Amino acid sequence: MRRARARRRARLICTLVGIAAIGFAGWGAVIVVTTGSQLLLWAGAAVAVACGGMLQRMSTVQRRAAGRVVAVADGAQRSAAAVQDVALGSEREAWTPRELPRPLTASAGSRAAAVLDAAAAREDLRRAALDEAMRERAEAAAPPSLDEARRTRAAAAEPDFAAMGRVDDAEIEAHVRRLLERRASGQ
Repeated sequence: MRRARARRRARLICTLVGIAAIGFAGWGAVIVVTTGSQLLLWAGAAVAVACGGMLQRMSTVQRRAAGRVVAVADGAQRSAAAVQDVALGSEREAWTPRELPRPLTASAGSRAAAVLDAAAAREDLRRAALDEAMRERAEAAAPPSLDEARRTRAAAAEPDFAAMGRVDDAEIEAHVRRLLERRASGQ
């Protein structure tokens, strides 16, 4: 019934499009007489011819399908007479799901358990290294002790102005050598 309904709907749509195409072809003929443009006339005629061909094909398919339905219906009546007289449904057991095997990681000494243990050990080592690095950073970022701060302040309070202004040749030569080394290295 669904197929028959779909065929009827397709035939109706094709017929409506064909009628509209004939109307456009008529309007195209009027335009040809007034302006000389033939586009609408030929487009409408082409669509009308295509719709006519489709309707012809649909009627051929419908005739063939009607012949098949009758042949299949006759065959269905003949096969219905040969029914088995033994009831097989009563001896069937209820379906039970198959039991899944235990995962290999659950059994001690298996290769999968060894792989998981190795992965856990690597993760523990990585975590320990990360904790150590964080501890070292915290120690480096910690403020200095009071004794160190006092010594640093005392050393800064005693300026060494006595050596200021005096530059000997050895200091100049060392400075020039450092500059030449930096230039040669590209810095």
